[in-house]
Formats: sequence, structure tokens, C-alpha cells
Amino acid sequence: MNIKSASQRSFSLSSFKLVSRFNIFLFAIVCAIAYGSGQATAETAAGKTAGNDSTPLQKVQATIDEIVEIVQQNSGDDSKDVRRQKLREVINPVFDFDEMAKRSLGPHWNKVTPEEQAEFVSVFSDLLAKTYLGKIETVKPGMVKVTKEKVDAPRAEVKTSVTNKGDTFPIDYKLQNTSGSWRVYDVEIENIGLVANYRNEFAGIIRKESFASLIERLKKKKEE
Repeated sequence: MNIKSASQRSFSLSSFKLVSRFNIFLFAIVCAIAYGSGQATAETAAGKTAGNDSTPLQKVQATIDEIVEIVQQNSGDDSKDVRRQKLREVINPVFDFDEMAKRSLGPHWNKVTPEEQAEFVSVFSDLLAKTYLGKIETVKPGMVKVTKEKVDAPRAEVKTSVTNKGDTFPIDYKLQNTSGSWRVYDVEIENIGLVANYRNEFAGIIRKESFASLIERLKKKKEE
């Protein structure tokens, strides 16, 4: 996995490097929660809400336990489809793909029809989930250190530092409590937000081409 500096990092949708960068975001959060949850600070107590005793870190930790069990019980290429379907069922409650899709479309969200909104959420969510599932089976310990968890309900931020091939950089996770459950709605690497960069790319495509063109681009990428 080749990690570039912030100045070298490209978020161009035309080359789909942003989707590749998201691999690193999601791969890192799996490592961070699976192997670093014990480092959470006293601030995690503030993350507990009425009717929900889980902090943001604890929420994802439970998800990781399920993921590990699924991978172990459904190993091998012959079980790939079943394994990934079960993994998708587990990660859906943790990553708020609907909210990420809405935020990534920005002001254009209110300019398209409800039917177009639904189609965008479906295609965008499937693309992100597919990217995530392709990486989740290769989790390794020792990459990530959880440095801090800050909760200001209903929002929370989990800060981590990632070391890979001699390079160390920060990755921060933005969560919000929705109906008593903590869910990830954005990720920042070296202060560069995933959602903000998608929003800039999507806005450029819609401005130069059309919303329909954006949907087609995402569909083609999903089928690769």
C-alpha cells in the first residue's frame, strides 16, 4: 500500500484515486478499533447515551468482533459471496452511508428529485461498501494507535495515528449518534475530509456535465 504525502495525494474522480484513498481510511479504522480500543481516554464516558451503553469505540469494537468471526467461518474463495454479504450486513449499521452520500452531494442534494436521491444513495453506498469489503479481510495489527476520543453529543471524533512502511500520519473519524447508535459519517486524513473532497469532485462533474453523468461514472466504477 503506497501512502503519499498530502501534497501528492490526488482526489480526482476521473482517475478514481479518491476511492482508492478511501481503502486506507476504512482499512485503518478497522485496525484502530480492533486492536486499539483499550487506549480510549476518560472522555469515552461522555459518549454513552440514554438507552445505549456503547461509546463510539465500543460500538465499532463489537462490529469488528462480528467481522472476524464471519471471516473465520466463511474463509476461502468459494465462500467469497456469502462472506461479503454477511460482512455488508454487519458494516451497514456502523457506517452511515446514506448520510455520507447526502453530504457528498452537497447543495445538489436538494436540486434532484427524490427518485434521483435514492438512486445516488444506492450507487454511492454500494461503491463505498464494495471498496471497504475488499480491504476488511486483510486487517493486520500494529498499524494504528488510538490517541484520543472526544464526544460532544450527538457528535464524536476518534483520533488515530497510522504507521505504514515507515510513514506516520493522522486519521480522524467523525461519528454522530442516530437513534441511539453511533455511526461514522466522515473521515479525515491529515485534515483532508473524505466527504468534502467527494463533494468538490461531484460538484465539478455536475457543473461540467450533469447529475446523470455522475451516476453513470459511479455505476461504471462499481462494476469494475
